[in-house]
Amino acid sequence: MKAAIICVDDEWTILTTLGQQLKRYFGKDYEIELANSGAEALSLCVELTAEGLEIPLVISDQRMQGMEGDTLLIQLHKLYPKMLKIMLTGQADADSVGNVVNAAALYRYIRKPWDETDLILTVAEALRSFEQEQRLASQNQLLKEINAKLESSLSLLLASLEATIDGVLVLDFAGKVVSFNQKFAAIWNLPASTSTDDSQKLVDLILEPLIEADAIAFKALLMQENIKKRDLLRLKNGNVIEYYLQPQQLAGKIVGQVWSFRDVTQEKQTEEAFKYQALHDPLTNLPNRALFDQKLSEALTYAAYNSEIMAMMFLDLDRFKEVNDTFGHSVGDLLLQGVIQRLVSCLREVDLIARWGGDEFAIVLPQIRSRKDAGEIAHRLVTALQPEFILEGHRIHATVSIGIAVYPDDGLDSGTLLRSADRALYQAKKSGRNNYSSLEQLTEKLR
Repeated sequence: MKAAIICVDDEWTILTTLGQQLKRYFGKDYEIELANSGAEALSLCVELTAEGLEIPLVISDQRMQGMEGDTLLIQLHKLYPKMLKIMLTGQADADSVGNVVNAAALYRYIRKPWDETDLILTVAEALRSFEQEQRLASQNQLLKEINAKLESSLSLLLASLEATIDGVLVLDFAGKVVSFNQKFAAIWNLPASTSTDDSQKLVDLILEPLIEADAIAFKALLMQENIKKRDLLRLKNGNVIEYYLQPQQLAGKIVGQVWSFRDVTQEKQTEEAFKYQALHDPLTNLPNRALFDQKLSEALTYAAYNSEIMAMMFLDLDRFKEVNDTFGHSVGDLLLQGVIQRLVSCLREVDLIARWGGDEFAIVLPQIRSRKDAGEIAHRLVTALQPEFILEGHRIHATVSIGIAVYPDDGLDSGTLLRSADRALYQAKKSGRNNYSSLEQLTEKLR
């Protein structure tokens, strides 16, 4: 039987949107249940648990009629302490968030309106954390039972370690290796002859493939007895190993450590690919508008802090619609890709070009010395497109119009700078296209 994720919000439109987004990504493995109030959520939890359904996660809005989100989550924590809780919160709900963090062990909060990518990644991380916590709790309980009967049941311990899907390493109170399973040996690619007889050699075999910083951190953790930690270890070959460290207790005393390892390289690659796709244009592989906004904000902050000049540009490919109408969209796509190659070749490493939409592009130019520098770069961009493109046997001429805005003269914030560049672009088009302009000077060409 599936486990369930419960979503709670008193606004039905928001609730159904949340449910639909979660169902697209997690509906295969989890039931997505909706509750329109705190009271309904409590009743639903009782009903589902009575049916034997596990509820690893509840996502609740804070501002609700009747019972607010923090009150609901605190009650759920008392009833189901292992359940993870995420709060959807507005800008003004800081006190409520703090209340839930302290009284209900809040896993995470997400600001409304939420970003779907951030929501899905957060929920996926929460579910994986819950599953691993359950596995490790089960393993820890099993190891406690085995330790109580260690002298007569050592074979049971070894069999249990081999049965788990994680790589497990057990250390005693002195940091000496007591046991490890074959999954652990496979994850770390240990030689077949590796045994527990030489603990230092085994530790060295673990440290050797790690990047330097993670090797230092891992070695330090081996020396700490009473610590519980979950994190990632990065290998020199690019693989990523997730570990969970938990002290092993017997009769109230710490007698060692239990390490659980899992290769999450593929999961992390998928996560990174998902993040990349969310922030990049699929045709040109350029940053999209969302990433551009972020980078522009960062560049403005840096320029303000260092009292520097920076600029941004809007670029519009002239008469691009005619290319699509005459030669077809496949040729139009090839032209866009070719134009981008030439434009990128004119930019510095510190510059950023993004696809704003359709045949429009935006560029951030940090660390320039003057408005003239921006004009020189714009001139290079216009000139770079002068040679014709030969695409699928067609000779095509492409030109570009550019609007330039310079910080701080043309704007002190992203919104003002964007509007200034847009007005300058309009002037460049009005002046006949295939040129560039700024608010200070409508058309400037370097000869």
